[in-house]
Amino acid sequence: MSTFPQKHIDIVGIGASTLDRFIVVDHYPTGREVQQVISSTADGGGPVATALAVASKYGARTVMIDSIGDDMVGRHILDDFEKYNVNTDAIQVESGVNSGVATILVKQSTGERAVFFERSTATEPEFLDAHKQLIESAHILHINGRHRQLMRSAMAIAKEVGTIISLDGGAQRYDEDMKPITEDSHIVIVARDYAEKYTGTTNLEEACRIIHERGALIAGVTDGANGSYFVWPDGTPYRCEPFSQESVIDTTGAGDSFHGAFLARLVKYIYKTMDTAQMHMNGQELLMHCNHTDLEHVAIFASAVAALNTQGIGGRTPLPSLESVLSLTGLED
Repeated sequence: MSTFPQKHIDIVGIGASTLDRFIVVDHYPTGREVQQVISSTADGGGPVATALAVASKYGARTVMIDSIGDDMVGRHILDDFEKYNVNTDAIQVESGVNSGVATILVKQSTGERAVFFERSTATEPEFLDAHKQLIESAHILHINGRHRQLMRSAMAIAKEVGTIISLDGGAQRYDEDMKPITEDSHIVIVARDYAEKYTGTTNLEEACRIIHERGALIAGVTDGANGSYFVWPDGTPYRCEPFSQESVIDTTGAGDSFHGAFLARLVKYIYKTMDTAQMHMNGQELLMHCNHTDLEHVAIFASAVAALNTQGIGGRTPLPSLESVLSLTGLED
C-alpha cells in the first residue's frame, strides 16, 4: 500500500470543466422585456475544477481529469487552469466537439444566481492506466458525481491504496445513485439541499451526524451565510461560524471555493503535524489522527475564503489573497 511520503500530488479531481459567462442584472426577467446589462465577465467554472483552482492558489499540487472540446471555449478553459497552476495533462481534448458553457444571471441587489448550462458534447473520459497512477500518487481524490463510470473506477483504486475520497455534494445534485457514492467517501461536505435529501432531516446538526454514521470520517454541511456544521472523525461536532459580509456581489463558486480551501489547508496541516510514527500511514488513517484544533482551523480558513469570494463576480477571479484570509481569521500560515 502506498504511504504518505511517496505521494507527489495533493488533489486529483474528476468533474466538468466549463467556461462561466456572468451577466449582472437589476432583476430577473419574468417575461418578454429589454434590460440593460450592468456588467459582464467570464471565468473558469465547474465545481471540482474551481475547487482545484482554489486549492492550487493556496499551495496544493492538483491535477484535473476531464474531457473537453478543441473549440475556443476549451482553449479558454485550459488557459484558466494554467493561470492557477492546475495540471491539465489528464484532460482529454476531443476534436470537433463543444466544451461546456454556463451563462449565469446575477441579481445585483442580492448576489443571487440563475444558471443556464450548455453541457459539453465531448465523450466522457475513459478510465486509463494513467488515471490509476495519478490516484495512487495523490493524497485526495475530489469528486462531485460527474463522469460516474470513471469516478467509480477511481474510487475503487483510491480505497485500495489509501487515498482519501472527498465528495462535494452540491444543491440539486442528489439522486439515489449518489447514496452509495456518498457512503463510500471519507470527506463528505454537502450543501443543505443535498444533506436534507440524503439524510431525510432538516436539522443540519443531525444531518451531519447521520452522514458521519453512514461512513464519512469528516462530515460537513454548508449553509451559505449561516455557516457550516461538521462532525470530526472521532464523532465530535463542530459549528463553524460564518464570516458575514456587509454586502454580497455574487455567490457563484462560494461552495466550490470552500471545498478547495478546505482540502488545501487539510493537506497542509497533515504535513505540518505528521510525526515519525505516522509516516507509514495512508491518507485515510492520517485523517483519523487529525486533532480538533487543526480541523477547526481548516474549516475556519475555508469559511473565510468562501465569504471573501462573494465580494466580486465569478468563482475564481475574486479569490482573496492568502494574506487577506489570514488577516480576517487570525490564523497563522
